[in-house]
Amino acid sequence: MGIDDRNRIAFGDEGLERLAASRVCVVGLGGVGAAAALDLVRAGVGTVVAVDFDSVQDSNLNRLAFGFAEFVGRPKVEAFAELALRIRSGCRVETVGALVRGDDPGSYLPSSCDAWLDCIDTLNAKVNLIAWLLSRGERFVSSMGTAGRLAPERLRVSSAWDVTGDPLAQRVRQRLRRLGATADFPAVWSDEPPVPPALPADGSTPGELRDGARVRAVQGSSPFVPQAAGHLMASIAVRMALGLWRPPVRAILAPMRTRGTST
Repeated sequence: MGIDDRNRIAFGDEGLERLAASRVCVVGLGGVGAAAALDLVRAGVGTVVAVDFDSVQDSNLNRLAFGFAEFVGRPKVEAFAELALRIRSGCRVETVGALVRGDDPGSYLPSSCDAWLDCIDTLNAKVNLIAWLLSRGERFVSSMGTAGRLAPERLRVSSAWDVTGDPLAQRVRQRLRRLGATADFPAVWSDEPPVPPALPADGSTPGELRDGARVRAVQGSSPFVPQAAGHLMASIAVRMALGLWRPPVRAILAPMRTRGTST
């Protein structure tokens, strides 16, 4: 039995050929992106482009699909590439060790892909990527907040403009509107209220400046929801590559929202 025997039943010979010729970019290798990237390798995507600037830390091991002690301290893109080739030796892995910035993402991101997965969890970089992808008319799906959630069955897929109860999605939409980026795109999100974050252990107040950096509360995260969201996003990317994906229809009332609203 080979790695693609069961894939062949699911996708067919033609589907496997299309996947082998496809190129998918995963931006952000956190709990969501790591699971998605490895799923793409296992599904038979020929080229996976992995973009992340960070390294594997001990605190990542509870939710990172390639979170093994042997990888602590190494760049996430390197850890992913090594494990991907252990799973499928013929997979082509391209790595970009960069933080997505607003100046010129096209100078370091791939020029073309069959699908893109936005798995970034920081606001500025996420908005920069989404705005760039929208300006190019790329096919992509974006993950919204998964931290602090415990119930993967509450994950949903909809237009990003129809996401409710997600603070990250709300801030993303506000900034996109300021940039004039109002085109539709799909999002994976949870309708589960998150567990409140923990206050900093040193007694500092979230939002204050400390040593030149903004103090942040510490958000909890489980293995369940981030990885389940990653599996869902990988499935969407594979269906995009196979021509089987139909994006969710934006709610009828969504276009009636104005720039003055908070959503």
